[in-house]
Formats: sequence, structure tokens, C-alpha cells
Amino acid sequence: MQGRLVRIEWAGEDDYDLIAGWLKPLSPNAAMTADTREFLTPAKVKAANEDGNIRFFMAVTNDGERVGAVNYRPVNSSGSYSIGGIVGDWQKWSRGYGAEAFGLVIEHLFNGINAHRVEFTTAAYNKETLKILTKGGFVLEGVLRDYHYLDGMYYDRTIWSILREEFEEHAAADAGQFPVIDAIPAEDKDKARELLSKYLANDPPTSLRDFDRRSGRTRSY
Repeated sequence: MQGRLVRIEWAGEDDYDLIAGWLKPLSPNAAMTADTREFLTPAKVKAANEDGNIRFFMAVTNDGERVGAVNYRPVNSSGSYSIGGIVGDWQKWSRGYGAEAFGLVIEHLFNGINAHRVEFTTAAYNKETLKILTKGGFVLEGVLRDYHYLDGMYYDRTIWSILREEFEEHAAADAGQFPVIDAIPAEDKDKARELLSKYLANDPPTSLRDFDRRSGRTRSY
């Protein structure tokens, strides 16, 4: 999926080292994502991605640089997903790469796999993510008090979500600036509809033609 600044593509074999390196303990990303106690290895990233527990996508700039990663995983009921992500180099934060990558994966969830609810959780000190969530159509659902410990202090964890109707409303409002790109172009769908209509106009054999005969069948024994 292609945006203005980045595209997202399926993480490959060479990307697992990158992701694990970006999230290593004591790294700026580990602090921002509140994963300072987690030791993530390339093997763990690969296993999670290939098992389907977490789907990882790379954020790639227009000149081919892999600047970050976004992911999603199913949670609880059908149609609910949790998302996460990072921009690997902290010097590239606040350039719009992360916001656009998040937008692309959210678009994929709602338009590609029929999501109903997408959620995101972040520490109350993460200004980069909060800048995205507070103007991206998300709704603050809750606050978990003193959930994270960093720099000698406790910080709250915030829980956000966006439902399908909220996504559609937000997407419609921003359609001029951020158009949704269809996986199959609209003109191709129109052509397929035209071909099918012409075929049906000639009263061809279809499953409906002999419906009465099939529905009236009885067992032969």
C-alpha cells in the first residue's frame, strides 16, 4: 500500500534484524513503546509474523529506505485488532512517516480484512504517538493508572480505539488530502460488472435456471 511519504510492505527475512534492533532494551524506541523490559530477538519477530500472531509490515520511503515498522494482531472478538509500530531512527521522528504508516495499516484493516474495531495503547508520556491519536479519529476509552515505570516515575497507560463508522467518517472528511486507494481499481470492477451483465442478458445457463428441479429432488433410497 502506497502513501505520499511511505509505503507499507510485508516484512521479509532481512527485516527481522532491523525490528529487533530498533526495539532492543534501553533504545529510544523501547522507552517510547514502554518495552524496556522485553528482549525481542529476530527469531521471535519472525516466529510471530509467520505464525500469524502478529503481522509486521515495513514502512519504506519513496527512495527505498526502511524507516520503521507497523503491526497488527487480532484481539478478543472477531473483527477487533490492536496495532503498534515504530520509526526506527529517533532522528526521523515527527516527519510524518509513522502517522502515514499507521494510517495505511488502519486502512488495510478496515478496507482489506473487514475490521470493526481497531485499538491502540500508549504511555501518557509518548508525545509522538499522542499527536497521531488525538487528531486521527481515535477515541480515548480509558486510562490505566501508574502502569509504566520510566525515569524514576510511574506513568499512566492510555487506551484508544476507532470503530468502523468513525473510520469511514474520518476517511470521508480527508478524502481530498488522503484518498483511499482501492486494491482493485474502480474501472476494473465496472468492466467486470459490464461483462457479467452482458452474459446474463442472453439468458445463459446459471445455477438459478434449474433451481426448482434441484430443490425438489428427493433421496433415491
